[in-house]
Amino acid sequence: MNYYKGAVIGSDNFIYFRSEVKLQESDVLVLDDKKYFIESVDNGLLILQRVGSIISVSV
Repeated sequence: MNYYKGAVIGSDNFIYFRSEVKLQESDVLVLDDKKYFIESVDNGLLILQRVGSIISVSV
């Protein structure tokens, strides 16, 4: 299990979550009904960008 801490630019709040797969830059993250794009990984902190809708995801 991988544990992560994420932040959206312009927000003081952090998002804490776990994932069974290792996340990296450019991955898409879905937490409840909110979708995020991982813009970058900075010293273990995921910099997230909020996404309105996702058309398709390929693996």
